[in-house]
Amino acid sequence: MKFLSAVILIVLAIIVSHSLEKTIKIIGEKRQVARDRVFYIQKTLQLFVFITVILGLALVFGVSYSQFGFVVSSVFAVVGIALFAQWSILSNVTASIIIFFFFPYRVGDRISIVEDKEKLEGEIIEITLFHLLIRKTDNSILSYPNSMVFQKPITIEPKARKRRLEEPHDK
Repeated sequence: MKFLSAVILIVLAIIVSHSLEKTIKIIGEKRQVARDRVFYIQKTLQLFVFITVILGLALVFGVSYSQFGFVVSSVFAVVGIALFAQWSILSNVTASIIIFFFFPYRVGDRISIVEDKEKLEGEIIEITLFHLLIRKTDNSILSYPNSMVFQKPITIEPKARKRRLEEPHDK
């Protein structure tokens, strides 16, 4: 029975992982997202599926809930301490996933970011797992952390928005 449950769990995980991969690819193509970025998002979500399968297999093969709880809480404590020192990495990766699904701006759009003392203007040339790369008006490249995208007001130039809105959606 344990073996059958394990096989079912693994098959289910493969199906979910494959479905996630296809769905993310379709969304990426529809929103004209760079292939590298689609790849990052796919692999990040597949890692979560893999970790879930490992935890599920541990439960299937008889790890008691108290032992399971102890191991999980210990792992979270160690990971939490490690990530506390590097919280910005985790927040940027999480923000990258949110940006992939909900960010209204795309590579090629001209944007303005309102900072405390200045206004950063430029064209988005790349959206990576950790940051946006923006070519400023003086041709310098700005690396802007993904997590900051949700903390600062960002506007898109009307000409760029009109161009994007006029493009056909069914590509």
